Amino acid sequence: MTGERPRVFHLITRLLKGGAEAKTLATVRGLDDEYEFTLGYGAEYDQEQVDLLEHEGIATQHFPLIRHYNPVTTVPAVLSLAWYLRREDFDIVHTHSTEAGIIGRFAAALAGVPHVVHTVHGVPFADDRNDVLNRFVLACERQAARYTDRIVANADVIAEEYLELGIGQPEQYTTVYSGVDLDAFADAEPAMDLPGERPRLVMVGRLADGKGHGVLLDAVTSMDDWEGSVCIVGDGPLYDSLEASIEARGLSEQVFLTGFRDDVPRILAASDVLVLPSFREGTPRVITEAMASGLPVVATDIAGIPEQVEDEENGYLVSTGDAAALAARMGELVGDSELRERMGECGLEYVERFSVESMVEELDGVYRKLLEQ
Repeated sequence: MTGERPRVFHLITRLLKGGAEAKTLATVRGLDDEYEFTLGYGAEYDQEQVDLLEHEGIATQHFPLIRHYNPVTTVPAVLSLAWYLRREDFDIVHTHSTEAGIIGRFAAALAGVPHVVHTVHGVPFADDRNDVLNRFVLACERQAARYTDRIVANADVIAEEYLELGIGQPEQYTTVYSGVDLDAFADAEPAMDLPGERPRLVMVGRLADGKGHGVLLDAVTSMDDWEGSVCIVGDGPLYDSLEASIEARGLSEQVFLTGFRDDVPRILAASDVLVLPSFREGTPRVITEAMASGLPVVATDIAGIPEQVEDEENGYLVSTGDAAALAARMGELVGDSELRERMGECGLEYVERFSVESMVEELDGVYRKLLEQ
């Protein structure tokens, strides 16, 4: 180790305002007294996030060659990052997300970094992605695992799936659930400026492929004569197409796009059901946030979601792409306030295991074990 505090370099593909970023930022903030952190990020970033980190005294580094599924820049990105890591002499490299995970681990191996950790925030292999791309990513993940000391999964089922796919060995894996500031959601005042009537279904997340927004619109279109509204919270490349689809379906009086909001606790406090029909996820923070807010959840039965949502207890699980099942479950909840209350109370009892304090403590344990070697 090169200083009083061990030097840890985090690398993430995109520094935007998603769940992976939130977990990463919570880690560096929660452990900043124990470690000297630098956060690296790729071509896509939100300047507000960078400014906030710099204001808090956490160093950042931009790597424009790290791009979302861009094979052309992959090799140059590995070489430039390896040069940076060799020069900076970090004790631990901790990578996040698919592209940064692959590039960062190859670069760390070239640079001779003593310890390498990778967090799997979501399973990148999904039915809605090209099969050739899935096979390519799988091959890269298998190879990158050879240069990884610890693979942190957001759920036990993700670790099991990766091992079944031949990625790494059992002793490399540890499960650390994504942590959330539970008090911020339990004590939030409802937002008063949301459009639409209650009961309110809410979906929170980046407007991007893989989240299932089209499935949600299909489900809402098939629901006849129901009272309430849907708020889709977030921004991203699908905003304009979703807006056009809502209008074309005649849903403009019931389904609303709010754009990005930085008051998610207040959004959830003003809502009645969280909906998340994603095709690929890890252990979504927004589900934990909804449980902390006392909301039932309707989500797809993928990745770590079944470790958060017990079907028919604190919500419902449906298959990916099944708009009919999604509509049926949403209809049950919007039509029965007692059912919503019962499931919401169950979620409140279950959510304690997903606190940010638990997450930070467990990641600190991962780092300390590596540094003792």
